Formats: sequence, C-alpha cells, structure tokens
Amino acid sequence: MEKLQTKIFLTLFFLSALVWIGGTTLQNLTAGRLLEFGTIQFNQNLTESSERAMYQTIADAAVIRFASYPLVLIFAFLYLRSTTRSLKLHGWLLMSAILLFIFIPVEAYCLWLEWKIVGLQYWGTWPLDEFRKAFLGRITALAGLPLIATLCYYTIIGLVIFRPMKKKELEIV
Repeated sequence: MEKLQTKIFLTLFFLSALVWIGGTTLQNLTAGRLLEFGTIQFNQNLTESSERAMYQTIADAAVIRFASYPLVLIFAFLYLRSTTRSLKLHGWLLMSAILLFIFIPVEAYCLWLEWKIVGLQYWGTWPLDEFRKAFLGRITALAGLPLIATLCYYTIIGLVIFRPMKKKELEIV
C-alpha cells in the first residue's frame, strides 16, 4: 500500500494533467477551425469577429496551459520520487515518465511562442495580421514536433490504463 503522500501527489498530478491536456486539446481544435483542412491557409469563410474570438480562445487556453504545465511536471516528479513502484518492474510507468519529460524543451518553446498571442490578445488592440503571424509561427514551430508531443501525451493515457511491460518479479541474470 502506497503512502498517503504518494496518493496525494498522484491525485494532484492527475488533476493538473487533466486541465493541461484539456487546454491543449481546446487549443488544437480551435487552431484546426482557423485553417483550411490539411493546409496552413486561413479559412476564408471566417468573419473578422469570429477569427478574433478564436484567437481569444487560443489565448485563454494558453493561459490555462501556462498555469497547469509546471504543476504537471512538479507533481509528476514528486510522485515518481515518493512511489514505491519500481521502474524496473513497471515499464509502463517508466515509459510514461520518459514520454512526459522528454518533451519539456518542446513545450517550453511552444509556451514561449504562445506568450506572444496572449500579449496580443490582452495588451492592446492589434490588427489581425499580427495575430496571424504569431499563430502561424506557433503552428509551424519545430516542424510538427509539438503535434508528436501531443500524441505522446495521449499515449501516456493508454499506457496508464493498460499497463503494458509490467513484470511479475525481478529477473536476476
């Protein structure tokens, strides 16, 4: 039986990860509505007010991500430090940790790019061209690596649910 402290860290990790993944998903869905399917061309059917509303949603989701991502990392680290589960015996936990922590530089860079969109939204009245430049800079950043990171985060959910690579006992060779 794990300690109460470990369970608290796991619960806080789960809640912060839920908020963070929710913000990421909201941001990606909104970005998909701004662009023509399969391209980086803006949807011509959008009015200026609806496009500005979508940038508002992207900025709001970015603020949610700014607040929740550090909490995800902190509580994941605290959980891994306090758990009695061996990473050798629980391969799913090791893979989940690797997939989460390996993309820290990618997430940090993307959050830095999103900061410009937040700044445009909340500090002044800016033309749509500025939003479009900042948005395209964020979408085309790192040649699709942020999308791969997001898919890896969804993979973590599957790893936690199905728990593959779990050994029954430590094999001594």
